[in-house]
Amino acid sequence: MCFYGPVAFIRKILPAGTQKSCLLILGLDNAGKSTLTASLAEIFNGDSKEPGKQASEWSLTINNSRVQLWDINGELKNRQSWPNYYKKVKVLIFVLDSTDALRLSEARCVLCDVLMHQELDKAPLLIVSNKKDASGSLSMSTVIDLMGLDRLSARDWTLKECSTRSGSGVQDIVSWISEKINGNRK
Repeated sequence: MCFYGPVAFIRKILPAGTQKSCLLILGLDNAGKSTLTASLAEIFNGDSKEPGKQASEWSLTINNSRVQLWDINGELKNRQSWPNYYKKVKVLIFVLDSTDALRLSEARCVLCDVLMHQELDKAPLLIVSNKKDASGSLSMSTVIDLMGLDRLSARDWTLKECSTRSGSGVQDIVSWISEKINGNRK
């Protein structure tokens, strides 16, 4: 028996604040997505629902709302599955390794591909420049230039620097997420 029809109808008539928001974390492999996810889960009292090699699902409590978080594996072979997660995304986070200048061009292409999907048009974008405490870390202005972020004029986007290992800058990310989740409920 299929219950999709009635469930979809009920979701449409419920007030926006009662529906679960979805937070999606993407980026290339080894950028620090899983470490960021673990930090967010700890801060927002997250429960892991489905840890796996390709994707991890978490349920978080942000501003008294339940938020579903997806941390998707960034290896090349897994990126083709990313669009399966775009439909309900309210907030998009893209994590970069700020010490790996050689892979920033790959990250730029991947981010461009992601942003081409219509489902993500209204999702605010946070670019996280991770590993800021490591030697060889690129400055914020260099990351903006190399990623072509100054061309994202029609999109709500922000760049935050952090070190997910030390926790430096993570509170800024938490504040940004909280603000965006509040904005999505209105």
